[in-house]
Amino acid sequence: MLIELVLTIFAWRKGWGPIALLPLAIGVTLGVLFSGIGNSLAPAVMADVLIYASLITMIAVGRKKAATSATSTAPLPMQEASRQTAA
Repeated sequence: MLIELVLTIFAWRKGWGPIALLPLAIGVTLGVLFSGIGNSLAPAVMADVLIYASLITMIAVGRKKAATSATSTAPLPMQEASRQTAA
C-alpha cells in the first residue's frame, strides 16, 4: 500500500493531478470486493498489479500539456487597421 501511495504522489507531480487517484481508488475497491469472493487472494493481487501498472505508465508517460489554440485566453497582439481613402 505504501508503494501505491508513493507512485500516486509521483503521478500527481507529473501533471496528472486528481486523475492520479483513480487507479488507487478503483484498484482498492476491486481488491476489497474480489478478496471476499471464494476466499482467494488472487483477484486482490491482480488488482494490485493493475494499480502498479497504471501508475507506472502514468509516471513514465506524463501528462501532455494542452496545445495552444486560437481560443486560448492569452491576449492577441493588436493589429493595425488598414484604411481606404475615397478618391
